[in-house]
Amino acid sequence: MTNNALDGLPTHPLAGKTAVVTGGGRGIGASTALLLARAGARLALVGRREESMKALADSLPDTTVVIPADLSRPEAPEAVWEALIAQLGQVDVLVNNAGQLGSLTPAQDMTAEEADALWALNTRAPLLLGAKAAAHMASVGGGSIVNVTSAVGSDRSMANVSLYATTKGAVDALTLALAAEWGTANVRVNAVRPAVARTDFSRAVTENPALEEVLTKEYVLGRLGEPEDIAQAILFFASPASSYVTGQLLSVDGGWGSVHARG
Repeated sequence: MTNNALDGLPTHPLAGKTAVVTGGGRGIGASTALLLARAGARLALVGRREESMKALADSLPDTTVVIPADLSRPEAPEAVWEALIAQLGQVDVLVNNAGQLGSLTPAQDMTAEEADALWALNTRAPLLLGAKAAAHMASVGGGSIVNVTSAVGSDRSMANVSLYATTKGAVDALTLALAAEWGTANVRVNAVRPAVARTDFSRAVTENPALEEVLTKEYVLGRLGEPEDIAQAILFFASPASSYVTGQLLSVDGGWGSVHARG
């Protein structure tokens, strides 16, 4: 007997949709862009790494818009949004992925300048872009916003990441607030919270075998994450598969935050 439960589900669930990925030139952003393109979306990549974004765009089958921008600048989110609408006409999915780790220093050693710079990129940019996107999506029948935050923002933490954890925990709160504000307009807002994944972002860990061995013991699944692991979760939130899901903070961390460390 044939199981018809999957009949009618699209093989390209984002066909005809437009998706924006910030920080789309490398790591989680690049892996996410590839998955969204394979799902049928037309893409726009936003970030500071113009060369790597163009190289990725050239490898994709459809026309991809590349918008170089430093999202930490106060005027950048609005300027980027205007460029997106001018070039795409409509945005159905926004992935707020751009971010930095900042300096790994004790809280008492950080400066106001460091705090302001990291907050501007990690928190203010997704706040301003997310607000623009939500209002636009509400006007066109709905859409999906996916914020990439961090397992250290809320689940669990460690020493010397107080500033980074604060900026990412704030975006978790933003996720819930936007979900509540725009849900009746069919705008879904969710967050994916990675722990350490093998990207340039985490080279301080992955290029230190001793440190990686120690950290890996903290992951119940026994390995660090890959960019594709995070991208798959983002694709779920971006696609109709999560059409009845909003206001969720999904930890994609190999069990680091929710399960006790292995012995």
